[in-house]
Formats: sequence, C-alpha cells, structure tokens
Amino acid sequence: MSSVTHMIVPSGPTLLGEKPLYRLSKNDLLLNYTGYIVSVVPAKLDVDRLREAIARTFTWFPLFCGRLVREPQWAISVSPPQPVPLVIKPWNPTPSESMEATLVVRVPPALPIEDINPFRLLSGEEPFLGKFTVLTSETATAIAMSCTHIVSDLYVAVKFMRVWSQQYVGDVIDRPPVYEGIVDPELPADPARLAFVRSKLPKLLSDTFPFDKIDFSIFAPFPVTRVDVFLSGAQVRALHDAVLRLAAAAAARGGQGSNVQPSALTRQDVLSALIVAATNASYDTPVTQIHSVMDCRGVNPAFLPREAIANGIQYATTTPVTISSDPRELVLSYATHIRASLIEARDPQYVKDLLAVSGEEWYGPAQANLGHYVAPSPGQICINSSYRVNWSATHFGYPGQARWHHPDTVPTDNYVLMFPSNPVYDRASGTWRTDEGACDVSVKVRTGRQDLFAAEVLRVWKAVVGEGSKQPLPKVVNFGHKEAGISWHAKL
Repeated sequence: MSSVTHMIVPSGPTLLGEKPLYRLSKNDLLLNYTGYIVSVVPAKLDVDRLREAIARTFTWFPLFCGRLVREPQWAISVSPPQPVPLVIKPWNPTPSESMEATLVVRVPPALPIEDINPFRLLSGEEPFLGKFTVLTSETATAIAMSCTHIVSDLYVAVKFMRVWSQQYVGDVIDRPPVYEGIVDPELPADPARLAFVRSKLPKLLSDTFPFDKIDFSIFAPFPVTRVDVFLSGAQVRALHDAVLRLAAAAAARGGQGSNVQPSALTRQDVLSALIVAATNASYDTPVTQIHSVMDCRGVNPAFLPREAIANGIQYATTTPVTISSDPRELVLSYATHIRASLIEARDPQYVKDLLAVSGEEWYGPAQANLGHYVAPSPGQICINSSYRVNWSATHFGYPGQARWHHPDTVPTDNYVLMFPSNPVYDRASGTWRTDEGACDVSVKVRTGRQDLFAAEVLRVWKAVVGEGSKQPLPKVVNFGHKEAGISWHAKL
C-alpha cells in the first residue's frame, strides 16, 4: 500500500455559517509557531470511518479549512471552505512502538506525519492551516494533526482530536467551540498599571526576527541535550505531601510560605518547583522568575469565553524569588510563588489587561513582518504543562489504551514540558494500566551540564521528600548518554 491523500471539506454547514471571514484577535498572531500531536491506539482503525469523522469534525472547526488573509485586517477566509489534506500512510511499527511506546515526548526521528511549515504558509507557497495524517498497520494506528498556532493552541488541538475521536465512535459529548465574543481589550490607561502588566510578560514576547532575512542560528544559540524526568503517581503524591508539610511548618512560624495557604499548593506547583530548583545546577544564573503557561478562557468571558476558539494562552508570572541554598526552602519558595502567580492570573481584570498588553506584543511585530522565537533568558524559565489535560479522552474506541506523543522540538534550555504519563501495556498479563497522577517532564539542558541537572533532581528530591522515604528516586534519563539513545522505554 502506498500513501493516499484525501482532500477533506466539512461534511455540512459549519458553526460559522455563511460568514466569509473570521477576524483574528491580536493574541492569535503567533505567526511562526506550529505544533503537532499524535494519538496511537493498539488496533487497526477503519480509515473510511476516520475520513468521514474528520469531515464532520470540520463543521465545528472550520478555521482549519480556511486561508490566512492579511488585508484589510488579519483574518481567516472560511467561505467557501478549502480542502484540507488527510494523508493515509502505511506504517510498519516495531512491537515496541505499537504496544509499549509510553514516552510522551518522542525521541527523534519523528513519526512520518505531514507537518506545517510556517514560512511556506506565510509566503503563500503552502496555504494549509492544518494537515492531518493517519499511519495504519495491522497492529496499531497513529492519528496525527499538525497546525499553525494562528488557529489553534493546545486546548483547541486536544479538543479537535477529542471530537474527531467522538465522531469516529459515534458519541459526541463535547461542547461546541465559540467563535463570537472574542474581543481585543484596550490597554490600561494608568501608566503604572501598564508598566506592571508589561513586567509580567515573558521575554519570548519581545524577541523577534525578520521574516525576509532569517538567521536560523538564533533558534538554537548553543548545543542542548535532552533530559527527561519520570515520576510515578505515588512519587508525585509523596512530593506533594512533603511540600505541604514544609508549607504548614513555615506558615505556623510565620515564615516563608505564609502568603499562600498550605492547602492551596497543587501537585502541579510542587512538580514545577522541583524541576526549576534542579535546573539551577545547569545555569550560570539561578531562576528568580517563573512563567507558567495557562489557559485563561472563561476567566473574563466578556473578552474570552470559556470555549473560545484559537488562542487562549497567557502567562502567570511570579514575583522575584529569593534564592536559598537549602533545597527545601527553595522548592517551597518556588511552589508558593507559582501558586500566587496563578491566583493573580485568575483575576478577571488582570486577564483583561494581560490580553491587551500581550496582544500588542503579537500584533506589532506581525504588522512589521516579524516573527517571535524563544531566546536565552537568564534568570527566567517557562513551564508549559499539560499535566492536567485530559489526553486520555481521545481514544477512538480504545479507552485506557490510547497513547499521546508530542514532538521533541524545543531547542532552548529555558522551556520545560510536562505531561501526564501514558498508559502502560503489561505484556505478562496482556492488560493496560494507567498510573493516575504520574508525570513525564522533558527539559533541554546546555550540553555538558546535563549530568549536573540529573544529579540535582535526585539531590533536591532527597532533601524535600526525605532520605528515608518509601518511594524510590525519580527516574532521570539523559539522552546524551549512548545507553539512553533508545526510541522508547517503559517507566513504571
């Protein structure tokens, strides 16, 4: 069997009706950012049903069947809908890939899916806003989407895949996306307030490059090596309990941690704090400010409704953190600062002002034909976590057996990815099991310093959780070591 390309349009009327254009908000103009996600199920799916299901899914998500328009304003032309490629490819996965591939962030080489090239998109050479791939074999099927960030952030991409899965199974239970009521707020009139909100923006919103003269070396300014950290659900709970005890003790004595109620700290907070504390061993400048990517849909529905389409991401930014040489104090400080930043970022007025300020940072460069990139940011780090995202709801009829995979594409040492761990196939019993609360963390470390980071993860863990903990040490895999250079491995 050779590859077959089907050009797909919505199967019927879309949520946008006959509306010819969908106006993009300023916060949609992440022009050169793209992404893809893959779901793998351990069975051969019906390709014709997948094709019919995606055509129905496009009736809810017509932007993927549109074309980018720049004049007189940034918009997506959606009427008539344009065909989108769905490529069916034969796949010959190894037994490990088809049944035991548990690693969320794939080790290169990537699966052979159709990908979006943002530069070809912006030049008009390749106008697709999304591409879709199905890799099919007798033992497994990989279902993939690649898209531009202009029409989809992670929330939308996961929702699209989930609805595609529901359409395939025949039971659509998701709420439809919302296309109306997405408003660009005015900038704060008060100069002090404007300066304060600007101080909360991560550096990546101000680092730009010209599309007409790209120096590609800026995207990878120095060699980096990937290091992954894997924590079981029991380990995450042990870490959380340990930090809660530290927070309660600090609050009782009126010291560090008293500005946030100990019970408010979440598993996500303490996971982020552990990893950030460990990254300091690989930096010349320790981290004093943390930017957590957050979905702010519904916080201020007058400007961004709960089910809003396109981009609803913003950043919860900590106040400066004082560095302590005691790992316990440092992890607690990071965790409480992260929680305080997320509480602040859930304030409706704050979200309104942040949408206004960040929107200008995307819109201005877009008008000037500039793109954005993630440059080095000494003292700052970005946490992009989907640890609480319900990835497992996309299963195409195989609940508890579908695994998600994400590209290994972030080339800088200041950007952390976190995911809920994939389910594991137990070959001995022939059953699948999910470790509730388990977490995959993927970090890029400056090459030559990855052992420092790996050792620091374990040192900080021992200090916080305790030498006598019943839990084993977290699993740390340095992909710079030859013995770690394998495509997949079981973690639990």
